[in-house]
Amino acid sequence: MLDLFAIAKGNINSLEQTFAKITGEASASDAALIREFATWVEAQSLISINVKLYVVGELLSGRAHLNTYESAQELSSITGIDGEDLLRQILRGYYEKRTTFDRSFSNGEKFRYGALYLGGAGLTEYAPYCLVLSRAFQDSLAEIACLPGDSLRICFSDTESFDEDSVRRLAAPYSHRHLLVAIERAKEIPPLERGRWLILVAGANRYFEVVFVGEVSLKTVEFVSVLKSDYDRMLTLLFDSFGKKLDEAGRANAQDFRVLIRGVKEGKLRLEVVT
Repeated sequence: MLDLFAIAKGNINSLEQTFAKITGEASASDAALIREFATWVEAQSLISINVKLYVVGELLSGRAHLNTYESAQELSSITGIDGEDLLRQILRGYYEKRTTFDRSFSNGEKFRYGALYLGGAGLTEYAPYCLVLSRAFQDSLAEIACLPGDSLRICFSDTESFDEDSVRRLAAPYSHRHLLVAIERAKEIPPLERGRWLILVAGANRYFEVVFVGEVSLKTVEFVSVLKSDYDRMLTLLFDSFGKKLDEAGRANAQDFRVLIRGVKEGKLRLEVVT
């Protein structure tokens, strides 16, 4: 089986040489901006995981974050349904690619997936609540790698088969994430205002995937970020749960939000509401 993290470490020289070539061929002013951008990414980037509201509640209750395989195993122990069947139901149309990718690597079923974070609410297209993990946690990880996009897109061929060569070419160690990002976005950096550099790291339909092995719990979360529109919507739902008749799903969702707010009030969790 493949070792994703060893593959990533094996690309260190290539990343350094490519970065040196890009900055060496750029104008002096552009090269300075590309280096400044890379330094910013290295210094400020963290790991984020976008999750649904109930996941935040589980963290507040003392439970660890479950990846898809762990969730399927837990549900199997509760329901008696075969774990692989549950995995198919959870992943739906992504089942073949996700399991093919993960099971091509040693410890692949232990993988957790996040994204590089430099502000905002993360990848809200996946889920609204962005867990931003602490710098101490990311620095403690021995098994961690970056890819310049969604592994289910960039590591599969046009015929939908797993492309090992793409993994070997694209994977980067987390220590060199800044070079990976700068290389991938080099042409876009100079014309963009510094205040908008964030969109080069995490924007619509593109981001830098972080794959790691490690336990995520409340103590590893620096803060949770959510869009103001989602926060306001849930606040309204919470108010409505007292004065209006909601269905069971709406009432349960409002209660999950109440658990989140209580955790914030009690100082267990920091919440950042962003526009």
